[in-house]
Amino acid sequence: MKKVCFIVPAVYPLLKKSEEIQSAGGAEAQFMTIGLRLQEYGYEVHFIVDDYGQQDTEKINQVITHKLAFRYLGGSKRHIVVDWLRLIILLRKIRADFHVLKVPKELLVPVGFFCRLFRSKLIYVGQSDKDVDIKLLFKLQNRASVFLYRLGLLFADYAVAQTAVQLNGFRKMGLEASQIKNTLTLPPNNSSKEDYLLWVGNSTPNKQPELFLKLAQKLPQYSFKMIHAPSLQGAQDKRFHDASDKIPNIEYISFVPFHRISEYFCRARLFVSTSLREGFPNTFLQAWQYGTPVVSLHVDPDGVIGNYHLGKVSNTFDRLCGDVVELMENENFRNDMGENAKRYVYENHSIEMVVPQYLKLFESLNG
Repeated sequence: MKKVCFIVPAVYPLLKKSEEIQSAGGAEAQFMTIGLRLQEYGYEVHFIVDDYGQQDTEKINQVITHKLAFRYLGGSKRHIVVDWLRLIILLRKIRADFHVLKVPKELLVPVGFFCRLFRSKLIYVGQSDKDVDIKLLFKLQNRASVFLYRLGLLFADYAVAQTAVQLNGFRKMGLEASQIKNTLTLPPNNSSKEDYLLWVGNSTPNKQPELFLKLAQKLPQYSFKMIHAPSLQGAQDKRFHDASDKIPNIEYISFVPFHRISEYFCRARLFVSTSLREGFPNTFLQAWQYGTPVVSLHVDPDGVIGNYHLGKVSNTFDRLCGDVVELMENENFRNDMGENAKRYVYENHSIEMVVPQYLKLFESLNG
């Protein structure tokens, strides 16, 4: 039986369907969904996860989790060498054939070193289009992080791209790569629509949550819900929470466990994205899965919003306001886009389409 090991520090709360641990993210949801399906194809699936006070090893829905403290994440970097050595020891214990990693990117170095030493395979999955724009990375991140990322890519056997931009970028870097689209991660939900616009994200500058608050102020005739995932920017989180209290038509929701998030996407009339850049946002797929069009300020991965008529791409804040009004006031137009969205995601992003591509990749690397 072949073994696959996903290194995903923050996935444990999603696997356990925790109500208390505030952790959520697109990468975690993707790998959890893919990993759970892989074991149905006869693979032994392992997840290396952070320390949440759980047992060292647990079996959850037929996949095996291994606890490892990643103390340097969000903390002192003096732990990084010891944490990496402990990771390598754990990888040696698991002895997987394939290792899959997306974030944090600097783990490419220790995992890649292990894979070269013990002749297993490392697959890096791109997170954002900025991952292939080194000049931009140097502007957005510290030089040490970018250096470790570039060094780690030298150890990768293969790169999986979310978008065509990532695919071209990885190939220019000299990596063997292919595009495997993100998969749907939420269950069916037939709840009826309610009259609100939804935003889901965190306080990082790229997400620009302040623009959603501004949008609510500009359009007081509509209701808004803002699901604000916890981040390392605790002061920023509080700032946006306090600002939302002064806007009567917006409901601020600080944390929703992943297994309950479908209700919000399903009931929303529109999903609004204010991000500057992304890869292929899981929030888009989560909205489209339930027939909720997306109004995006900037992001349109591979041009699918425009090409498949799944919503609007505004490019300016004033246009964003106009696009929201147009879709909220035109029910037939909005519903047509919602039907396009459901058709698009089930034809291009279903788990039945995505997992066989990973199986084919594993077979090619094993050969």
